[in-house]
Amino acid sequence: MKNILFLILTLVFSVVQSKGQVKESYKAQIAYKIVETSPRCQQLTKGLGERVKKNGGISYGFMLESSPNPRTDLSGSYSKTYNFSLHQNYPDRLMVTNYFVFDPKKKQLYENDVLNGKLIPIPFDKKLLALFNKK
Repeated sequence: MKNILFLILTLVFSVVQSKGQVKESYKAQIAYKIVETSPRCQQLTKGLGERVKKNGGISYGFMLESSPNPRTDLSGSYSKTYNFSLHQNYPDRLMVTNYFVFDPKKKQLYENDVLNGKLIPIPFDKKLLALFNKK
């Protein structure tokens, strides 16, 4: 019985994977790019993959935690801004190290200083705003 259940779950998972991964909306993709290509994120992630693996981890990545359109952006909840976390992935935990906020109305990227409760404006590629506002 357990073998049959395992086989069914494996087949269902394979079918879901073969359909291709769902992509977030165009605006969410550009918001990801705004964050990931910012000098601050480049500084934080330079060599991070190697350091994480050296500490027994698997990888690192950015996650869109909330956004203006959570269904199409594939985020966890609604917010007026695009809220990202930078996390390190370990076999037993997901460790968030930094938070970033992109405010499309103010056209500004921030690093969220959680400890002091402040949003700190950080530079980013302003050319990406034209792409963000395209669609």
